[in-house]
Amino acid sequence: MDTEDLKFKKAMKELEKFVKILEKDKKFNMSNNVFISIETTGINTAADKIVEIAALKIDKNNIKSLFHQIINPEKEIDKNISNIIGYSNEELKKYPKITEINERFINFINSSTLIGHNNDFIFGFLNKELNVQISNDKIDIFEIAKKKYPNENNSTDNLKKKLNIINNSTFSSSLNEVLELPKILDILSSKIK
Repeated sequence: MDTEDLKFKKAMKELEKFVKILEKDKKFNMSNNVFISIETTGINTAADKIVEIAALKIDKNNIKSLFHQIINPEKEIDKNISNIIGYSNEELKKYPKITEINERFINFINSSTLIGHNNDFIFGFLNKELNVQISNDKIDIFEIAKKKYPNENNSTDNLKKKLNIINNSTFSSSLNEVLELPKILDILSSKIK
């Protein structure tokens, strides 16, 4: 068994544990929502590319499904991005190009409400890379956090610290983020009420 298979099996075991935790928490009974996170080669939508998409769907029956794809950006990535996503330039060349997964991703999100952290960034990239205009309803956790914590750093990592959310998984940052966003949204929503 090669290291990719071992990595995948380990990640799937961790994911199963995390999903079981979510299923026990009745607060996660959200309907037809998809939590989305991406990793990119940089922040410039004109020049940079998506290298990872993670999306967690929670349907009206509280059934959870996951879309996760590492993507060949068709360009070299720098060492910082490589460290964040855990894949080298050589490894990324083995993965599909965004044009090979776009239809599967669009079908996955369907007409669900899309929830992310910093939606301008996420959907700026997704619209450009998928060559579509994603018109689903959207909720931006970053905007909700700014209302609750004005003039503060409301990055996902800082929100997790503020809200005492601990996740010790070894997943990539996008996969971790989509698994943490439901809890962040739930806590932020209850604090705003």
